[in-house]
Amino acid sequence: MAADNGDVAMPLTEAFSYYGTPRGAVPNYTNAFAVQSWPYTSTFDAIGAAKLIRVPTIVIHSERALAPSLARRFQADLNNARILWVESSGQIDFYDNPHLIAIGADAVTKFFKTATR
Repeated sequence: MAADNGDVAMPLTEAFSYYGTPRGAVPNYTNAFAVQSWPYTSTFDAIGAAKLIRVPTIVIHSERALAPSLARRFQADLNNARILWVESSGQIDFYDNPHLIAIGADAVTKFFKTATR
């Protein structure tokens, strides 16, 4: 659940401006959070899991997206990865900004062409 404050899964104004408004609306979306999933999602350790990933990986991130320092740590622990830093005004821009989507799609296409050879 997204809201700009309170006891919710995503207490960010930026997340609410996407999930809580027509910007991110789809007919079957409900802005709610299954409380029984909190113990599983809140304890997931992506940094620890990075060392277990054995396939070539690309991370696309921004200094203004969520937790850039954690993205750096995650990428550093991957076995075969590169990180591409792009400019954005926040995290949610990656969801629906055509310019960022194009940058990401082009980078992933190039990455897979070279990483699988």
